Amino acid sequence: MKKDVTLKVKKFSSDSDEKYRITAAKEIEFVLRNVAVKGSRVALYFGAAKEFILTTLLHVDSHGLWLEQSKNSVTNQQIEADDDLIVVGSHDNVKIQFSAAQPAPVDYQGYPAFFLPLPHTLFRLQRREYFRLMTPALNPLKCVIPGSDQTIDQPREITIMDISGGGIALTCEESDTELLPGQRYANCRIVLPEFGTISGTIVVRNLAVLTDATGKNFKRAGCELQDMDHPSAGLLHRYVMHLQRVR
Repeated sequence: MKKDVTLKVKKFSSDSDEKYRITAAKEIEFVLRNVAVKGSRVALYFGAAKEFILTTLLHVDSHGLWLEQSKNSVTNQQIEADDDLIVVGSHDNVKIQFSAAQPAPVDYQGYPAFFLPLPHTLFRLQRREYFRLMTPALNPLKCVIPGSDQTIDQPREITIMDISGGGIALTCEESDTELLPGQRYANCRIVLPEFGTISGTIVVRNLAVLTDATGKNFKRAGCELQDMDHPSAGLLHRYVMHLQRVR
């Protein structure tokens, strides 16, 4: 059987891929439940990730998940005896992957299935192609740019129009803060309500002057987020997931 490229196993390092890691149980349940509802196929790897079956998530709750068994009884015996499984799927066109253990053969609504405990960690491999999510209109997010260089002589608080795991779009009056394409602004801070404060460098990638419905001009700067430490990257990822969940 030819493997689907999008469902291949990816090897992770403990540090470099931290920003893709989800550890909140409710977020993990939300993602997997969405996969189950949509009936998307997933790959269940066994035998040191050298063998796999294509299967379906039948159900997910706070305790675990139910995967449809193979039609091959020998394969099912191999999976049942394997305590080092890997499940690869997709959520909103983004690859997800998690490790699993303790598969238990069960019956789920008439389907032979494997029950797996809810994983403690799930990887969601969304890079620069992050969905841009509009920020709340009431009490919008703000990016605080410190006054540490020649282009900005004092700290400025700029409204964030949208946000993703890789960048933000800033908006301000045409005569306000001088945002220059290609310019780096270090040590910027963003307060994510109920999540915490993240810090990092923003790099202005594009700048446009737009006109609103009243005829007033304003600037929109598309910025990339860089130099975030692991805690900041983790907070940002969880906040974006939160916005997706309530969208």
